[in-house]
Amino acid sequence: MSIETHQQISSDLKTSILSSGYSDELPFCHAHFSPIGGDMGTERQDFRVTEIPAYLPCGSGEHLYLWIEKEGRSTMDATKAVEKAFGVKEIHIGCAGKKDVNAVTRQWISVQTPYDNKEAIDSLNTLGWLRILNTSRHTNKLRMGHLRGNRFEVNLYGVTASDDEISQACAALSSDGFLNYFGKQRFGYDGSNVAQGVRIICGGHAKHQMKKLYVSAVQSALFNLMIAKRYLTFGTSVLDGDVLQKLNAGCFVCSDPDADQPRSDAGEVTITHALPGKKVMHGHGCPEALEASVSQAFIDHWSAQLPENQFDISALSRLADGARRPMWIRPDNIQFKRINTHDISIAFVLPAGCYATVFLRHLCGASFTR
Repeated sequence: MSIETHQQISSDLKTSILSSGYSDELPFCHAHFSPIGGDMGTERQDFRVTEIPAYLPCGSGEHLYLWIEKEGRSTMDATKAVEKAFGVKEIHIGCAGKKDVNAVTRQWISVQTPYDNKEAIDSLNTLGWLRILNTSRHTNKLRMGHLRGNRFEVNLYGVTASDDEISQACAALSSDGFLNYFGKQRFGYDGSNVAQGVRIICGGHAKHQMKKLYVSAVQSALFNLMIAKRYLTFGTSVLDGDVLQKLNAGCFVCSDPDADQPRSDAGEVTITHALPGKKVMHGHGCPEALEASVSQAFIDHWSAQLPENQFDISALSRLADGARRPMWIRPDNIQFKRINTHDISIAFVLPAGCYATVFLRHLCGASFTR
């Protein structure tokens, strides 16, 4: 196992990560390959995302499904445009996930309406940044999480590795996986979402949707800190008391690391860490102590930033359910092709909730800045 050393990372949690949830000082694993170099382009066409739905519309029902392509706008912008075009309320609009802004993305949006309303579809197609590619009908509203994952196609420029080295890196990431950090997008363009979340946990106020976003940023920051500390301290080792997750199934507490380590190495199970909240499943022993120590470091850091010097993270239990999140993710169907001598296009599939930029940061190394 090797840890990237462009800035050597100690076992202590860095202030930059405690403050914002994400930093280039996080450890990135390059156990069996060398980073390929390069960075993503700045044009929207350099980053393309296609949603992989959990199911396709059946063809009938009270909900009209729109297969859309948007460019340079948020999913919220798209749902608001659909809401206005069809003359319905926000509660009648559904989507399975939020897609990137500075990209070309495709996804389903549902509208509860008895009418196909060609005029509304035509008006959406005149916006310039939104296109309706297909329509169908289904019996239920789309809800967050109703997707299997996303397929990404990304242009990388200034790649220094040879084709053989790129193939080796892709094979290693497919078999070993990468650290499943929340990407910097989760924490806001200025990295302030964690501070806003801390303020809300301490009794501050925000609109409902923003409140959820800010609180989830605190959960995400704690998770990033936990898996960074875990990787620096124990690498890929399974520990007694770990909460492990079976592939596409539920969680269980490890009582036999010798038996579960080969399963983890093969990708049959994965180590998880907590998104803290009232319903989160807990392990015991060393993994539980590690999570507690990370939470305490977070509390100490933010208490020092507050005028009252009081920050009670247990208040998260009033604001969020909590969950377990895999520490490692194995991407599927990685393929690349040369654009020219130093530029490539790479395609890959990730489960819902995983960040393409985090995968690309592992693949490219410190040269990746997006």
